[in-house]
Amino acid sequence: MDNMRLNKRAFLTLLILFLCLPACSPVNAVKIVKHDIVVAEFTADVSHSTATVGGQAQNTFMWPLDNCKICVTFYDYAGNSLGVFSDSIERLEPGQVWNFSAVLTGGDAWKVARYDISVCN
Repeated sequence: MDNMRLNKRAFLTLLILFLCLPACSPVNAVKIVKHDIVVAEFTADVSHSTATVGGQAQNTFMWPLDNCKICVTFYDYAGNSLGVFSDSIERLEPGQVWNFSAVLTGGDAWKVARYDISVCN
């Protein structure tokens, strides 16, 4: 009887783990708390312009997360993608708030009109 109870407990534990694994990824566990963009255009040399999206993200799970990444896609006024840039952190503890920044540097940075931001793999 005890062996059967142990097998049921092991089965239920494995089932719970199997069902929860997709939810355990940083994509589902990290919340972007705030974000903003700063575009710095250097008039003497446009090739050194920068567009920086900075903000904060938080681990909303009860356990640490490894390899968390924020991705930012920058767009010009016509809606053309200027590229995807990211920032990452090796380990994010439960409840920890992380200050991130994704930076586009170069000749197209001054063209940034909008951006999309997400937690990515």
